[in-house]
Amino acid sequence: MPWQLVLILITLAVPARGFAVEPPQPFTWWTTNSLAKVKPLDPVPNLAVKGVDLYAGRNEFEPFQIVLRAKLKDLSDVDVDFSDFRTAEGAEISRKNVTVYREAFVNLKRPSSIEGGVGLWPDPLIPRVDRYTNEARNVFPFTVRRDRNQPLWVEIFVPVAAFPGKYTGSARISLGGTVQFSVPINLTVWRFVLPSTATLKSSFGLNGINALKGHRGRYTNDEDLHSITGLYTKAALLHRLSTHGGDMEPPKFSYEAGKMQLDWRQYDAEVGPFLNGAAIPEGEPLHGARATSAEIRTPMVFATEEQEKLYWTEWTRHFQQNGWGDRLFLYLWDEPSSRDFPAVLKRGRVSAQVEPKLRNLLTVPFTGKLVEVVQIWVPLVNCLELKPGYPDFCDATPPPDAYASQTQSGKSLWFYQSCASHGCNIVGGQYFTGWPSYVIDVPGAANRVMPWLAWKYRMEGTLYYSMNEAYGQDNDPWVNVRLFGGNGDGTLFYPGRPDRIGGRRDIPIESIRLKLIREGMEDYEYLALLARLDGRQAADQFADRIVQKSYLWESRPEVFLQVRKELGESLDRAAARSGGTI
Repeated sequence: MPWQLVLILITLAVPARGFAVEPPQPFTWWTTNSLAKVKPLDPVPNLAVKGVDLYAGRNEFEPFQIVLRAKLKDLSDVDVDFSDFRTAEGAEISRKNVTVYREAFVNLKRPSSIEGGVGLWPDPLIPRVDRYTNEARNVFPFTVRRDRNQPLWVEIFVPVAAFPGKYTGSARISLGGTVQFSVPINLTVWRFVLPSTATLKSSFGLNGINALKGHRGRYTNDEDLHSITGLYTKAALLHRLSTHGGDMEPPKFSYEAGKMQLDWRQYDAEVGPFLNGAAIPEGEPLHGARATSAEIRTPMVFATEEQEKLYWTEWTRHFQQNGWGDRLFLYLWDEPSSRDFPAVLKRGRVSAQVEPKLRNLLTVPFTGKLVEVVQIWVPLVNCLELKPGYPDFCDATPPPDAYASQTQSGKSLWFYQSCASHGCNIVGGQYFTGWPSYVIDVPGAANRVMPWLAWKYRMEGTLYYSMNEAYGQDNDPWVNVRLFGGNGDGTLFYPGRPDRIGGRRDIPIESIRLKLIREGMEDYEYLALLARLDGRQAADQFADRIVQKSYLWESRPEVFLQVRKELGESLDRAAARSGGTI
């Protein structure tokens, strides 16, 4: 053998002094933003991002995702932990403000519309330690499958007392207790503070009886009903949403000799803490948050209109006495057709006799035929404007001026979305693309954009028919959440039973969609604060960059989040001009 070849072989066999041979990295990994929906078989990005840059106000949640993928074989005993976050000046945000979730997948058998898809989609978020009972669950440590993506959802809550500034921290990914790599996290905390109580009003349906069925399989007892209902109502409030329905039980009443009496004890115990700001105690995120709406629970069809009027009168009196009167409404009718108008008018005229005054909410586009009985107009988002090139979807699409005249006279304008965003009981075609939507198989921006539309179209509130509709069906929501042709239509939670997620007590499992709805609600707070400091036009210019039409808005995550960052920077400068923090 030539001596030159022997020398080369020796050189290759013996590492150079001072240089260790690096073991192969068992993971492929990257980070991504909260608008991305990472499916198990999605390809690794060409330019994998290896760090996180976050921007948030105080009293705000800010999420991101870490995606793990095993290269050569399944990897078990994978875990993650976090450092504290610190500024160069020594300010600190504790790691206790970080919640990490393992994303679970739901298997979709049919798309919601032609822009949807089948197969495994991420949606349920199972926490390491939940915010409701502070119990560790069974999803950490976990296994990463070979050639399969496992995304983790991470949210950082920025406390009200946090100092503005630039914070750094990290997430550490370990395998069998040995740290494999760290994810650098940069968090810029702006000067302003978001209010705990949402500025954009809301009323999302929540059926406590169905929630109990989702956890226990059946109705068990009133104590379980009230406990489960309270957990879900708090979960909604932590996502800046108010609910209607609850435990579905109206106050007990008696009627005798022309007098109506209601027993408020059970109702006030259930709903009172959410109306007066006591449901989220001090030390927890969004401490002091209050529900922005409450609906009258009418128990039955009364024998006479006089009894119905007296019953509603007791509601308005009770709410006025407790300082809740501005949030009470009567859900007068749901999506009435023109054939229902006489009955709607009859019922509305009875409620008009109530004193103190009662506000009637009606899910219908403006019509002069019902103007005398409606105080809160709630048109479908599809009915705000026509989508060119398609037949009229709505019976009527009133011009914006019709609503402007109503709001100028003291009435309110809300809106809602429904299966009309994806196609009701069909796989929606081209018309049913581009609408805001709460289903699973749409871009993340579709779940987030509704509050941006609310700002652009001058809406005071948003309504949704249910957050747990699938719980009342025969199927397990973990297996099937398809309703009315939409995957996840009417269901924003999954039942967190200990037999599935570990721990001792039941909790709501939040969806990615619910998190994105909260992101949109926080965006609305940015717009409202900027309008307060710099005028409405200053906020409108940002909303106009996101929303062009109700069916045409920015869906590219990077562009959406860049606009939102610039909005935050503008608000931060406005806060500085106002004398510091707000």
